[in-house]
Amino acid sequence: MAATHGADIRCDHVSVKRWLDGMHPRGLTPHFIAEALGRKLGERVSVRDIGMMYAEATPFVVPSQQQAGGFADDVTVLISGDLSSNPRVVESEVSPNTWNDSMVTWLVTPEGSVRSCAEGRLITAGCVEAVRETTALFAKLDYRFGGGHARSTVVQYIAMEIEPLLKHVRPDTTLGRQFLSETAAMLRLAAWMAYDTGLHGLAQQYMTKALTLAREAGDRMLGGRILAGMSHQANYLGHYGMAANLARSARMGAEGASTPTAMALFNAMEARALASQGDESGCSRALGEAERWFERRNPEDDPVWLKYFDEAELAAEFAHCFRDLGHHHQARDRVLESVELSETLYVRSLSFVRTILATSHVAAGDLEQGIAIAREVVATVADLRSTRTRRYVREFMNKLARYQDDPLVRDFKTFAETRLVQARCETLVTS
Repeated sequence: MAATHGADIRCDHVSVKRWLDGMHPRGLTPHFIAEALGRKLGERVSVRDIGMMYAEATPFVVPSQQQAGGFADDVTVLISGDLSSNPRVVESEVSPNTWNDSMVTWLVTPEGSVRSCAEGRLITAGCVEAVRETTALFAKLDYRFGGGHARSTVVQYIAMEIEPLLKHVRPDTTLGRQFLSETAAMLRLAAWMAYDTGLHGLAQQYMTKALTLAREAGDRMLGGRILAGMSHQANYLGHYGMAANLARSARMGAEGASTPTAMALFNAMEARALASQGDESGCSRALGEAERWFERRNPEDDPVWLKYFDEAELAAEFAHCFRDLGHHHQARDRVLESVELSETLYVRSLSFVRTILATSHVAAGDLEQGIAIAREVVATVADLRSTRTRRYVREFMNKLARYQDDPLVRDFKTFAETRLVQARCETLVTS
């Protein structure tokens, strides 16, 4: 533990026996003991908590803290708690106040506290490139197989390859800021994977940490992307007003520092939240803004983590909005557009929009076609490690309630329930 901070502390069996016999460890050692216990428990542990309050008189000032402040330690605690499956971390609840605090901090204090640090030799251009490329690789697995497929691997990568270096970042250098940005992008991906698997409180914690790093890096566009992700999650959980405000914060805070593609995304997130509230005029305005920004985009200017937001994804956002507003014919047209334009890599997104397509057919009275499409969706969703796609299927099944006596519907429900339960059991066996 001490070595990761660049300190040389003797800690062998003789030292431990002396501590157990009542000898008080001196200097920074009590702080390192508290930090080690904190990592194991997945939560902050102070020297007072372990009965060594006398060490409070010795300021815990080591190179890593002079360089990276508190954000490195915050990431360490979160990662440790996740890897150890600490219920207080992994099973935590979403806090609307956390979203609100994130918005206020982002808008009121737009830049991090840049510090001049003495040590930064461990961070190289190769480190930055490695994190960027690894995030892109994991993102492809997320699109294709769902958030549950590689989530634990992503967390382990952060713990093994990123977290040790994070303590040596110099935020006052270009290279340091780049490393913070790429780390924030990977934390955002970890958040998205947790969200996709139904670990909502954990996802919120990862997004909050990612936003902190984006702010320290001065990366306004990435910060907006993270706030847009918060908006997406808030909308999914039914916090529609909060979702709209988070999307507006993303747009306001990143304007002038973002590509047109990013601005289109932020407006699309606001449109989705407004559609959930039934605000048709507001949704129409936001969709119009998203379209206008999108027409100005140059994909070559977009960072890797924004490449997914293409014509197919924008059409999918329109489809979601039209579905929520009850305009099923328009939703169907946008789904068909999205499916035609989408790359086969985006299996999860295609499952979402094809479920909307099935719903639009049922709403139009074409039960047979709707169920035929839904059967194909179920076959795909069963192989995805994604709680969200399963919820879409459940919502579609709920819309079949008025047809519950139809043999076609009864057969489909039996098929869907059997297939999804079977897939879940297979996942538990192989996990």
